[in-house]
Amino acid sequence: MTLVSRARAKYYSRACVMVLDIRLIVTDAPPLITLAVARSLDYLLYPELPVLIPDAVFHEATAASGKLGAQEILDWYRGHMDAVRIEPTEIFQNEMTLRQIGGRRPSRDLGERAALEVIRNLPMAATDRALLLSDDRDAERLSVVDPARLILLTTWDYLRLLEEAQRIQSADAVIEAVRTAGRNPPTRDLWSQHDPEVREAVKAIINRAHDPTA
Repeated sequence: MTLVSRARAKYYSRACVMVLDIRLIVTDAPPLITLAVARSLDYLLYPELPVLIPDAVFHEATAASGKLGAQEILDWYRGHMDAVRIEPTEIFQNEMTLRQIGGRRPSRDLGERAALEVIRNLPMAATDRALLLSDDRDAERLSVVDPARLILLTTWDYLRLLEEAQRIQSADAVIEAVRTAGRNPPTRDLWSQHDPEVREAVKAIINRAHDPTA
């Protein structure tokens, strides 16, 4: 599977130049389901970054064919396998083996543990960053692995970034569409807690993806 090249953007200020290589990791199922319900999964591709989804997270979102958004997520992934990678984990493979052999009941925290495995095994240079897209109430536990290079944000944060970059018309409209379908996605702000210079660098990448002259 060929993954799109990492997007690289330079952020210039009077004092310094920050160059970041960034990947987007969807660390739990709710962001996928939220965007699928709003028919907005393509928004994950707008920054032109590699998108990684841990296998257990993808399984949680799509294993039940009648689950809200499941078929939309499957169809979207099949149509964008050049840009989206389902990241394999030992944790998920071991879990599935135990289910098949011993009839083990599904673990409630399987997606989180698989996401942690992906994050810990992710090769990251000094200038690398990973955007962790999560709507889990305990999502902060993911970023403690490497808080300087892991940038945690909610689906709401991500939609607001796209709106600010004029990539979408309204973050509120997406959330309202999801609520109309019976889901209540959180609108918690994690983005503002990050270092201002890192925020500007990430925003620059999103803006450059939309700028034909960049």
